[in-house]
Amino acid sequence: MFNHLKKAAVLAGAVAAFTFPTGLTPAMAAGSPAVSACEKNWYVNGSEGYANGCFQNNYTYVSGTVYDTAADGRCPFVRAVFWDGNVRDSRWATGKGTHATVSISSPTGSHVRRVEWHYIKC
Repeated sequence: MFNHLKKAAVLAGAVAAFTFPTGLTPAMAAGSPAVSACEKNWYVNGSEGYANGCFQNNYTYVSGTVYDTAADGRCPFVRAVFWDGNVRDSRWATGKGTHATVSISSPTGSHVRRVEWHYIKC
């Protein structure tokens, strides 16, 4: 557990240390629609690893990272479950020591209900 917290602290420090040039916002720099600040953090885990991140834009966007911490032939990912019944999956972390970015937008008119831990055999 300590290593997970240590990794999270390092990641948080790296994100906090990044600054944009004067006049640019993160959305402008990326050329994408504006994404609000983190509204609520989330964390899920399983024997394959763990994932953390946050809900944004009034729970219409999920961001974060999935970490694979086990050499078990399983590739973890997270699934966003929406109030309208739809689900959308993140990318998979593809082996021990790897990670994958979580970037999931909700279907139009819906909001994220929860984030779940899943894996596939890989």
